[in-house]
Amino acid sequence: MPIARQVLVAGLLLLVGLVLLAVPARAEGPVLVPISEGHGLSVLDSFGAALLAVAVTWLEVLVAVRLPRLGLSPRALFGLGLLAGLGIGLVVASSFSGFFWWWAVGAACAGAAALVLVPLTARR
Repeated sequence: MPIARQVLVAGLLLLVGLVLLAVPARAEGPVLVPISEGHGLSVLDSFGAALLAVAVTWLEVLVAVRLPRLGLSPRALFGLGLLAGLGIGLVVASSFSGFFWWWAVGAACAGAAALVLVPLTARR
């Protein structure tokens, strides 16, 4: 399958997973696994998280395989890695602690790094 099509399919899986996770709590059903106060996994959340995991892993593999050919400087790669790592850290920390709205900042950081790397990967 061509790279551009793989990125498109992974992007669609990511979008569907995000939509499933964005469903309001009152429409999700009962919480199966409580994580912290205000956070828990329902069946719908589990499907959304599974789709996200598959999509993000697929995109990470596509980027990692083509990383040497992207032509980014070591500083740019370090900065993007730092931004993505900070983002993922904030998302995880907000799930298990009182940093309730910090997930949005973390998602924005990780998303910004992905918005730089994924289009470069799709073109090369």
